[in-house]
Amino acid sequence: MDTDHIALIVDEPIAGHFYWVLQKQDGGDCRPIDAAEGPMPTYGAAMMAGIAALQRRADARGPDAGDLPIVTAYVDPREDLGPPAIH
Repeated sequence: MDTDHIALIVDEPIAGHFYWVLQKQDGGDCRPIDAAEGPMPTYGAAMMAGIAALQRRADARGPDAGDLPIVTAYVDPREDLGPPAIH
């Protein structure tokens, strides 16, 4: 069983520039394991790209992953995820 805990973080270090980061918990510390190559225009776009990165990692686990859910995500309904489509 895979017991890795990976968190998806969306950061906005500069106004209007959103980046996703995947972080793995190692004991009491978190370390980045993957991140966006460049900024995205909205929080929602960065969140969706980060979820896609999580899915790719899960798909790479292969068929021996058992009955574990592939990707589970919680999105706070109060968050503004931006427009539903990128134009």
